[in-house]
Amino acid sequence: MTPTTIQWAALGLCAAGAAVRIPGVRKGRGRTVFVALVLLTIAVGLSIAPIYETVDALLGEVNIANLLLRLLVYTVFVLLGVRMAAAFGSSSARRLIVGPFGLAALGVTVAATLYFFVASELPGSSTALRAFGDQHTVQQYAAVGRLYPGYVAACLVVPAVASAADRHSRTIHRVACALLALAFSLVVVFVLLRLTAIELMAWDILLPFSAILLTVLGLGLIWVSHTLARRRNARAKRLD
Repeated sequence: MTPTTIQWAALGLCAAGAAVRIPGVRKGRGRTVFVALVLLTIAVGLSIAPIYETVDALLGEVNIANLLLRLLVYTVFVLLGVRMAAAFGSSSARRLIVGPFGLAALGVTVAATLYFFVASELPGSSTALRAFGDQHTVQQYAAVGRLYPGYVAACLVVPAVASAADRHSRTIHRVACALLALAFSLVVVFVLLRLTAIELMAWDILLPFSAILLTVLGLGLIWVSHTLARRRNARAKRLD
């Protein structure tokens, strides 16, 4: 799968994942994950050149679209982090994400992101700011943008693995947790690799977008599992 293909595949899957949850959201179910998927859909769209250039043109062609993408990604990780910590029954992961340290990390990340963005010279739209990659401030901006998602993903790897290994859970739920564990692990691996001098080439896109695909698939299986459980309960009540 080429980098461009996986980006479009991720966009389509994110949009589909959000769409199938609309009936449940109308009934008050799964609103947090739905919002996260909608925001993730927008963020993924902004990573694709034609969409990015169109949106950024509307915002003045000074790469505000990239800043928006970063802030959306942070929001997605907070929402999914809290929701997944609850789903995995991990109070420690929740504390690490939205406890004092986690909120401080988020605040520093947002502040640093804004600082490095403002400090950079960004004339003209450039998807992922590739045209300005030689600027030190742009390099720091990109690094900061990866560290917070990597932190949240690292908080969730162990709880996800534990949930996947739980023999008392339904098979479909365990498979979903396994996919999520793999997705979070890929995010951590990607962030660690980017801290080295290794040239990732196409993997610079393939790794994070594979993580997105796995995340949405895992969330989709959890949604299917819950939907089937509700239908079984509804049938049981009718039989009573």
